[in-house]
Amino acid sequence: MSTSTIEGQTGQNPLTEGLERLPVHPTALVIFGATGDLAHRKLLPALYNLAHEGALPERFELIGIARREKGHEDFQDMARESIERFSRRKPDPSVLGGLLADMRYIPGAFDDDEAYAELGRTLKEFDEQAGEELDRVFYLSTAPQFFPVIAGKLGEAGLHRAEKAQTRAVIEKTFGYDLASARALNARVLDEFDESQVFRI
Repeated sequence: MSTSTIEGQTGQNPLTEGLERLPVHPTALVIFGATGDLAHRKLLPALYNLAHEGALPERFELIGIARREKGHEDFQDMARESIERFSRRKPDPSVLGGLLADMRYIPGAFDDDEAYAELGRTLKEFDEQAGEELDRVFYLSTAPQFFPVIAGKLGEAGLHRAEKAQTRAVIEKTFGYDLASARALNARVLDEFDESQVFRI
């Protein structure tokens, strides 16, 4: 449990009293725009820090999708560099190695049907390894004009729903450039995802 020091006295943090961390269902996180600056500076280091704190599921799979041609190992090397440079704490080699071990990368444009077919195959492979369907989180770390494109393609590929697991879409700001465009963008995303599935940051 966390501790805090107030006026030289150390004690339990009252905000965490009575709380315990419950197990999290096995999860696959898919980052669209995985080679971009947001992923490089923020998302990948934040994932490492969650892993360091034991806040990720025991089974956690990470898949990156972007237009650049890159292999799995190249993506893992990029992620390692990002984490070592931007993590708020010095990475523990064993924690970092565990996070990166089976990280996958899928090259392709956001409107490329084959990229979504490969994503489906990769998710199915992870499900089979786990012996159950993993929860899916699609993190759209892209320009706003790609939000409806990606949502539509996930819907076409049948990846926006899972029979025995939860599916979520996380959408980064900016979300449109005025109220009308934000509403239009939102409506197109909700063509595929229920409101309860969508998280806007």
